Amino acid sequence: MAKDYFQDIVPPSNDHIRRAPRPVVPETPEPVISSVSDEDRDEEFDQGAISEPSERSIRNIQVTPRAPRRIFPDRDTREVPPVGMGMPRRPRKTRWWIWGTAVACVVALGLLLFVAMRPTTVKVTPRSQALTFDSSSQFTAYPAISGATDSLTYSTQESDLTDSQTVASQGTVHAEDKASGNITIYNAYQTTPLKLIATTRFETADGHVFRVPVDVVVPSMVGTTPGQVTVTVQADKAGADYNVGASKFTLPGLKSNTTMYAKVYAQSTESMVGGFVGDKPGVADGARQAAISSIRTRLEAKANAAAASTNDLLIFPDLMQITYRDLPDTSESDGSIRINESAHVSVPAFTQTDFAAAVAQASSIDTSGATLTLVPSSDFGAQNIATSTAIGTDPLQFSLTGKAVMVWNVDAGALQRSLAGKSDASFQTIVAGIPSIQQASARVEPFWKGTFPDTASAIKVEISKPLAQ
Repeated sequence: MAKDYFQDIVPPSNDHIRRAPRPVVPETPEPVISSVSDEDRDEEFDQGAISEPSERSIRNIQVTPRAPRRIFPDRDTREVPPVGMGMPRRPRKTRWWIWGTAVACVVALGLLLFVAMRPTTVKVTPRSQALTFDSSSQFTAYPAISGATDSLTYSTQESDLTDSQTVASQGTVHAEDKASGNITIYNAYQTTPLKLIATTRFETADGHVFRVPVDVVVPSMVGTTPGQVTVTVQADKAGADYNVGASKFTLPGLKSNTTMYAKVYAQSTESMVGGFVGDKPGVADGARQAAISSIRTRLEAKANAAAASTNDLLIFPDLMQITYRDLPDTSESDGSIRINESAHVSVPAFTQTDFAAAVAQASSIDTSGATLTLVPSSDFGAQNIATSTAIGTDPLQFSLTGKAVMVWNVDAGALQRSLAGKSDASFQTIVAGIPSIQQASARVEPFWKGTFPDTASAIKVEISKPLAQ
């Protein structure tokens, strides 16, 4: 039977390929030189006796298919990537070290600028001394208007407060009430305080006369600014005619001094009230006294709240004097009666440095010419020895009790000027020559400079304040 050569070159089916094991390819034999003659070869072809090689036939070559490379892990291994899709790029390695270096350089530069821009700072603890006082620590202060220069003096802060309370009316009474109100007295005449005694007259342009019920001290003028104080005045006579509106007042008692008469005057900003003559609703005595007691308690609380020390002045509320005065009753729309009271408050005020110097002298403290400040503790106070003293007019005798700390004042400006342009090595020597400094430390910026700034204002001085226990 004739041999089908076309079939020999058809590749085996896929099933055959999958089932066939991978063949072992034999080594290629060395070629053998045949000794058959040309005649014998021709005869062999003529007879069709072509021998079929057992191992070199196309049909017998086993082809083992290779598994496709797995490009996409989440797909079937037999899935072939779409045509045109290349192999996925390998991610570039992040050059984190470059960014890290850049950030570190920026941070280092920022820290360097921060250090270079910080101000040179000097921290100072001033010299101080703790003090304890008892009732035997007594002092005498004189009014500023006395002109004393070698003694402790005080100024007077005066104010007028009002309060009221309603009570039920009972029957009617005949009343002759004098109008009253507040005026502000101005001293544009002299640079020293001006004392006005009780009952000093103040007169409106139309002849209505009012009087001050207590002594008044008007502060001195400062430059061209008049000294001033606000007080309550009462009409010279009863009646509604004295319920005058806001007015300017002159002082009839000063007419003999033309200049003083023109430069010492008063002004009201509200109408006088309470002037009345006739019958009006009455109030039971018990109800009136109870109301007055409540009103005065509130007035005292207001006065104590207003008496507070400042950086320049030292005030002792216990030395304050309050003068109460009954004001005319007023009728309410509901038929009740409003009881009105006023309080004239006089408070002695001491200059902080003068008071500290007087205490240091009494306590035998060597100040070495420095100025001092007295820092009081919570129990520090003063008690008036002579209860009949008229604040603003008489010498004030008082005793001190409790604890306080005497603090030497450090002149920050002088310290800045003494350090400007100096080497930081000379800092302790300079500080040691200032008696008001107990200890100090300095931070010179930038740290590599080694000298204080040439400009004094560029040196920041921080002064701590010791506190009384």
